[in-house]
Amino acid sequence: MNFGKLKKAYNSARHIYPHEVMAYVFSLIGTSPKILDVGCGTGIATRQLAQKIENISGCDIDEEMIKTAQDHQDNIEYCVASVDKLPFADETFDVVTSFGAFHWFYDDKSVTEIKRVVKKNGFFIVVNKNDLSDFRRNYESLVEKLIGEKPPLNVKTNYDPAAIFSKHNFSNVVAERFGHIDEFTIPRAVEQMQSMSLWNLIPEDRKQKALEVFRNHFEKSAKEGIIYRKVEILVVSGMK
Repeated sequence: MNFGKLKKAYNSARHIYPHEVMAYVFSLIGTSPKILDVGCGTGIATRQLAQKIENISGCDIDEEMIKTAQDHQDNIEYCVASVDKLPFADETFDVVTSFGAFHWFYDDKSVTEIKRVVKKNGFFIVVNKNDLSDFRRNYESLVEKLIGEKPPLNVKTNYDPAAIFSKHNFSNVVAERFGHIDEFTIPRAVEQMQSMSLWNLIPEDRKQKALEVFRNHFEKSAKEGIIYRKVEILVVSGMK
């Protein structure tokens, strides 16, 4: 995975979450909770939470991602930590969130740790962006041609957050879906591809060629210089 190598592209290319999604999340968590954002990466969604929440922490397993998050010098407390071994006491947080990351650590040990640090009647909220366009499929096809073999299966294959919540006995499990269209300029679309985990599969001596391939692909598919990516944003919440 090694997202730390992707930190610059990740921080600048990834879109923030739409207003209607964040408004829904805020409607669940109330006005003054203590929040932990797990798998926070460079803090994109964590900073969105911090616009309305004062007591917020973020953690990620990758030190380089956390260093980039800390560069923003906001009021968020960040730490490097694996989700299966969180450095917090039992029932520390009113809410634990995970934006675009839960599919990397939905194993039993990690979910048990998340549940441990949530207070009784507190929430765990997962937000995932799922591609409804051919953006991801095209990327996988281009990477396959560049490396000469099929890339690994998408980690979201057979991934069902609501079922995972139910398995771990979260109550009041609710799944809400939001339609959205991400818009990219061609340079930002190329950078988005550099922010995705498959970029690490491309050998260093082929990465310049890869950038040319990506740029040519987007120049052909852009509409008046813009790439449109249709997505579904899934928000799953559950109570401890």
